[in-house]
Amino acid sequence: MKTLLSVISALIIVSLNYAQETLELKFSINQNSNYLKLDSILIENTTISVDTTIYYPDNSLSLDIISGIIPIKSNNQFEVSQNYPNPFENKTSIDVYVPDNDYLTIQIFDNTGRMLDYFEKNLNSGEHTFSFYPGQQQNYILNFKSGNKEKSIKLLHTGSGKNRCKIVYEDNFIQNKIRSGKMSHFSYSFGDNLRFTGFVTACSLTEIVEITDSPTTSVEYFFDFTHLTDTPPAPPEIIGITATESSILWEWTDVENVNGYKYNTINEYHTAIDNEMNTSLMQTDLTAGTNYELFVWAHNDCEESSYLQMNKATDALPLTQDEIDLILDGNSDSEMTIMNIFEQPDSVILRTKSTNVILEEEHLDYLANRMLVTVQGTGIGIAAPQVGINRRIIWVQRHDKGTMFNRPFEIYYNPRITRYSDTVAYRNDGCLSVPTGGEYPETEGFSYRAIWVEVEYYDESGNYNKEVISQPLTAHIFQHEIDHLDGIMFFDLQEVEKKIRNFVIIEADPYDVLKD
Repeated sequence: MKTLLSVISALIIVSLNYAQETLELKFSINQNSNYLKLDSILIENTTISVDTTIYYPDNSLSLDIISGIIPIKSNNQFEVSQNYPNPFENKTSIDVYVPDNDYLTIQIFDNTGRMLDYFEKNLNSGEHTFSFYPGQQQNYILNFKSGNKEKSIKLLHTGSGKNRCKIVYEDNFIQNKIRSGKMSHFSYSFGDNLRFTGFVTACSLTEIVEITDSPTTSVEYFFDFTHLTDTPPAPPEIIGITATESSILWEWTDVENVNGYKYNTINEYHTAIDNEMNTSLMQTDLTAGTNYELFVWAHNDCEESSYLQMNKATDALPLTQDEIDLILDGNSDSEMTIMNIFEQPDSVILRTKSTNVILEEEHLDYLANRMLVTVQGTGIGIAAPQVGINRRIIWVQRHDKGTMFNRPFEIYYNPRITRYSDTVAYRNDGCLSVPTGGEYPETEGFSYRAIWVEVEYYDESGNYNKEVISQPLTAHIFQHEIDHLDGIMFFDLQEVEKKIRNFVIIEADPYDVLKD
């Protein structure tokens, strides 16, 4: 719930005592379906031309009515204005006040929490303006951070963008532009006229209902959308997922008012396969110890629901005797032989997709120790295929932890990257399994890498974790090592299109050291 300060007296630069009354405004929806929700509510004070917006799941607003005078706000702290116009179709603007010379970072998320873009720039103290151009999403969350201060705003897009979203710095354009009388804060005085506009999405269309009032007491407003009879179905929910070494049974709930269900192994509805009215799917002939995803949509004559995303790995197989023999062919503190991509059968191992490991395997600690001895002092990361074991185990030197002279190594079992940033950097790269020299010029040391990734894994204690790796070098190492688990070498990624379909390339300084 957002709290806004409203001033009802003339502005006089003095300090007085005041009495405060709070009005609670609540917003609900009348509808024929439980699926529709208020995406956002635009609140406009048409008397003095100011506005603000609240976003789902917020459904209330507090107005603090003050009888007296408050000081005029001074620009001595980090501030982010609500975007204007809002809602918007093609472009919207955001003002940011930075109190000190500092780096400003901006992260753009959709309403599922998926990061869509990332911006970073060293700004001088003062006011700055950014222009935001939307993609296909209707709702965006923008997170701004400067020093130890952090603020977020929500944006509502009512147009039909076809490109990916982006944010553009306007180089202090705020100093010269006219803001159509809009203020950076919302004000309300008794007697002012308020207009409330509720937005919902139905059948791919944005529908609105308006209410006007001049509230003097707390009140609940109801937006009447009962005229909408064609609505999309609710998304299915998971009932259960059952896996064996070679199969997965996916089960989901039955949904009312549907014509059927479609599924896909990627998040693309237009290529999804019709599952008719069946609410389960059995996949067979799968590879043991391998992660699989399934996306499911309910659909009717209106449109499809939002997707249900399910994820499950088939059961892993125990280590083979050949793997155990390789692990035990030296002391636990002895190095292992590094595979060479240009030699046989090393290249076959390095190009084979690795499978998960059973966390309770008795020889895992022994293997982990030998892998660590092999990489320390030589590289900053290592994957099990590089020592001849096609299992999903990696060591990563965490450059986002420790000190400059003591970056810790951490081990990860069955790791998987679940999200990549759409912003990629072209940087130097290197690999313990790729000999240096001029014999293979195609392996020149560089690649395109996402500047952040979200990774899920099991730690050395067997605990499941998921975290966003935002430090660029550490994110790079995770990508490099997990690529090894999928049979990918860094020089395969010298064309960014092979890894990320929608992307923005940024210039980046080379790393001081990189060999993994």
